[in-house]
Amino acid sequence: MRKRIRRFVERAGPVAVLFIIMAIAANATPGQHTLTVTFNYDFTTDNACSATVTKACLLQFNIYDVTTGTPVKLFSVPAPSGATSAVTGISSTSALLPMKSGVHIFGATAQMADGTESSPNASTATATVPRVRLPALASR
Repeated sequence: MRKRIRRFVERAGPVAVLFIIMAIAANATPGQHTLTVTFNYDFTTDNACSATVTKACLLQFNIYDVTTGTPVKLFSVPAPSGATSAVTGISSTSALLPMKSGVHIFGATAQMADGTESSPNASTATATVPRVRLPALASR
């Protein structure tokens, strides 16, 4: 198990090859944003799960906010079903998330079907969450 987790952490490096994160202000209450992530991953060693492969496979990627040092899980991105080679452009957008404006550090993990996952600090990216500007109220 330790060997698989160590190998998994080593394989998580490719997640960082292209880890684009954008925090987008949504039309919602202040502090509500969506987060879009796009990354590449090489499934050569840890193949993605599929309808027929459900054990010893990569199930999903988890996106965390690690800004404060304590990882906060934001959402998950399913692995492309049955992937066995390098895949580029894996992308997903979160539902509305409560996030303060400013610079954030986001981390991605790869989670196996048995629940083990790499460190959220092994593959990170920094992005600025914009301030949501409220429309001016018209005076009467």
